[in-house]
Amino acid sequence: MTNETSHADSSFSEDHNPQPDAQGQAALLLIESLIHSLLDNGALTKPQALEAIESALQVKEESAAEEKEPDRVLRKSLSLLVNMRNSIEAHSGRYDPADQGAPQDEQ
Repeated sequence: MTNETSHADSSFSEDHNPQPDAQGQAALLLIESLIHSLLDNGALTKPQALEAIESALQVKEESAAEEKEPDRVLRKSLSLLVNMRNSIEAHSGRYDPADQGAPQDEQ
């Protein structure tokens, strides 16, 4: 699958002085919200979501081994991913059959 949207079509294309913290925070919030929504709608299982987060953690750890970014940035990135993992692990709801006794049918 390819991304049909070019960089020129990105909402950040006109931002000549990007604020990485603001962009990163917005992106992280969007991704976490999307994961929760996909879980609640049954399009993603909790183990699949956790596996995706673990993959991101592994990539960041490999980046650390290759010293591709400042240590402070790396530690913060890892911390944010761990917080997201904890949020997904702690969240219970319609998508978690263990909390419901059995999977529920859609309306």
